[in-house]
Amino acid sequence: MSDTGKRKLLLLAAAIVLGGAALLNAYDVRPTDAAGGGDRPRSEPSAAKPEAEAQAEAPLEPALPDVRNESLLFRSNGYTMPESEPQKPVPAAPLRPNYEKIGENGSMALYLNRQTFAIQLQDSASGYVWSSEPSESDLQAEQLNEDWKNAMQSPFLLDYYTGDGQRASSNYKSLQGKAAAVTSIDNGVEIAFELPAIEMSLNIRVALEEDGVVFKLLNDSLVEKGPDKLASVQLYPFLGAVRGASVPGYMLLPDGSGALIRFTSSHTSFDEPYTGQIYYNDLGIGGFEGAMNKVGVPVFGIVHGVKQNALLGIVEDGKMNAEIVAYPSGVNTSFYWISPRFIIRSGYYQPTSKAMGGINMYTKTKTEGDKQVRYRLLSGEQSDYVGMARSYRSYMKERGMLPAPRASKPDSKGIPLRIDMLGAEMTSGLLKRGVVKMTSFSEAQSILQDLQQSGISNIRAGLQGWGKGGESGSHPAAPKFEPALGGSKGLRSLAAYAKQQDIELYLNTDYSYMQDKSPRVEPRTDSVRMITNRLLEFDAFSRYNRERFGDLKSYLIRPEKALSLAKEDFQAFREAGIQNVAINGTGFLLYSDFNKKQAIRRSEAAELYGKLGDEAAGQSIGLSWLEPNDYMWKHAAAYFNMPLSSSQFVYSTDTVPFLPMALHGSLDYFADHGNNNPDPELDLLRMIEYGAYPSFLVTKEPTRKLLNTPSNDLYTTEYSDWAPQIKKQYAKANEALKQVMDAEMTDREVIEEGIVKVSYGNGVAIWINYTSRDYASGAVSVPARDMAVTGGGQG
Repeated sequence: MSDTGKRKLLLLAAAIVLGGAALLNAYDVRPTDAAGGGDRPRSEPSAAKPEAEAQAEAPLEPALPDVRNESLLFRSNGYTMPESEPQKPVPAAPLRPNYEKIGENGSMALYLNRQTFAIQLQDSASGYVWSSEPSESDLQAEQLNEDWKNAMQSPFLLDYYTGDGQRASSNYKSLQGKAAAVTSIDNGVEIAFELPAIEMSLNIRVALEEDGVVFKLLNDSLVEKGPDKLASVQLYPFLGAVRGASVPGYMLLPDGSGALIRFTSSHTSFDEPYTGQIYYNDLGIGGFEGAMNKVGVPVFGIVHGVKQNALLGIVEDGKMNAEIVAYPSGVNTSFYWISPRFIIRSGYYQPTSKAMGGINMYTKTKTEGDKQVRYRLLSGEQSDYVGMARSYRSYMKERGMLPAPRASKPDSKGIPLRIDMLGAEMTSGLLKRGVVKMTSFSEAQSILQDLQQSGISNIRAGLQGWGKGGESGSHPAAPKFEPALGGSKGLRSLAAYAKQQDIELYLNTDYSYMQDKSPRVEPRTDSVRMITNRLLEFDAFSRYNRERFGDLKSYLIRPEKALSLAKEDFQAFREAGIQNVAINGTGFLLYSDFNKKQAIRRSEAAELYGKLGDEAAGQSIGLSWLEPNDYMWKHAAAYFNMPLSSSQFVYSTDTVPFLPMALHGSLDYFADHGNNNPDPELDLLRMIEYGAYPSFLVTKEPTRKLLNTPSNDLYTTEYSDWAPQIKKQYAKANEALKQVMDAEMTDREVIEEGIVKVSYGNGVAIWINYTSRDYASGAVSVPARDMAVTGGGQG
């Protein structure tokens, strides 16, 4: 099974079925790609590939632009709409009666209503006021039912499990809650809430800090005296809520590269809100059932007037067990609102028979630690998704969450090219399985030499299927190298060449995925156990391949075992001359392990993966990660498969490069393999706009040789077909991005539909023209479906 196919399956199996377009190209369906199309539908592989079909292995030709539909395309939620000019100033609402000041610093002041415990946050410079509950006029105009009105006037919402196991939703006011005590703390208060109706009590701290306001639920304060048990909590969820289009602006979702939901009064009704669990759903509890959106960063935001007022929300304590929930207008009410929902307990299905009969249950133990969300106050020019990305970047730098800055500036080698090469793959046979060679180690060297001769000198070369048995032959792969590729001697020779030529050579591996026939692991001791006490088993092959390979059972590896395997591998890799490793699922899959001897929580699993990163650093191994969550960034030499699109949910209005803007200049990131892009020309422009470096997956042999292997989902990989396209795309990307390799993105402006300007801290600006017509403004001229660079000594 190819690395690409395995990654797709893991994501699909992990039930991230509503994630970004880059994550859903595994089987039969995929959202429309943000740059103008999706992958071709998956189809049953044919028994043979006639010569007439050889063209299918060649790089895809650019789609011809349809001028008639261009305007619709650029107005779709796969792109970013231009901001309306001029935008009227959002008036500052006055502070409401019965609020007293409880905190103040040089830039803002915090107020509390001691009857309702609502809060208001005032920007000292502009006077703008953020409120945790809608105004009375908005509530009256909305004509809410009693439950929703109570919810919007409560300091928190909660879900709980009743004594008979049913899940119920309520809020502080509906439960006739009261405050047993209000204690002053530095720049805020701690409130001891009691909920007699369900015999619970909990303490919440509200405090002003230098950059904004912080809400914290104290875990030790939670007391449950009766049969009801707390399931989840949302703290001040209506902070910044907007009714319809009463205030111009939008909500920022951490979906893919980033997505916006603009405030409008013209929309359809929606059945449910956006919900994305931070770091995905916990497979140790829910297994592979259900759906969960891809959220790799614990951030969200809300804007009241673009370039006027904004809040950036960052989930801190408790983020390993939290969701981002966003309600667009039209879901239950006309209000737009967004907040984190902290998970205290989770529901699950407990089978009680082999026929899968069972009962619904919930976890008895609370999730660990306090729950905290920070709202950073932004104003003026910083009050948009660009300012939020810059604020998040600053936040990460302050807390040491990013890699250390490079010791020296990039040289004249140009941008890096990621070129992955598939070595060998397992194939089916009449009596036993064999191995099909796709790229030997000596052939890999020839590919690298050809790229160098074309002028590409900054190469990051990856080997997939390097282990004995090929890509799908054994997981986790042992550091024993496939004889058909040249064995240990061949790999050492390739590694020596790469070192001599200053090429970063890395091996692709994974410490989350295992097969039962691997000699390195034993499922009963090394596999994750779910809360149901069952092994976390899944099908690692597509339905087309289960007949051939379905006897290979697949599991997820315990985090502790993952660390010990990595330690063994890093030493063996160094002895073979390998100093770099690319890790696939381990950077984004985060799950609990309910092994009775030693259970591991998600937060503990993240710490173990951090130790894996420390171990690599201690052995001078550079790590690249596939779509890593933010807690792994400081351990990363590179970020592979940066999302360049959002999921394009029906209620989202724009796709934006929030994540790339937060990381550019701090961490090198690469696009997904470009082999299957439906419109290479347009996708290359998106890659350049988002500051991502090019990537390709190639083989020496024709792709059709993979027909009877688990990697038969790869369509076109033969290097001789792809070499001209790789060199052409690299040259174009290098022309623009070589000038901003270590520069931070400072601004992004959509000039008009399909025309984008991205500005960098070193004075360089990259202009992108997605349209089929030339663009000119003053001294700037950008040809149709092309780009231009200005500043930094350019035109």
